[in-house]
Amino acid sequence: MGFDQKGPTVFCVVPGSAGQWKVSEEGFDRPLASFDDRDDAIEYAQDLAETKDGSTVKVYDEDGQSSAVQDRSLKGDL
Repeated sequence: MGFDQKGPTVFCVVPGSAGQWKVSEEGFDRPLASFDDRDDAIEYAQDLAETKDGSTVKVYDEDGQSSAVQDRSLKGDL
């Protein structure tokens, strides 16, 4: 896992199999966690992003598309 790397990180919330939502770090195949509920996955990704300045959460829909409205830059304020 690359979570210890320097600089901002992009955490991705993506749909997985069997209706699960996976949280992963962009550029890494292995998910950090899986959730039954999309909102729980987003909250977890936001919590991770808050630990690293400038980190971002990208939320993808069921078609694998990220919406600009769902991208969240987490530099301190949510």
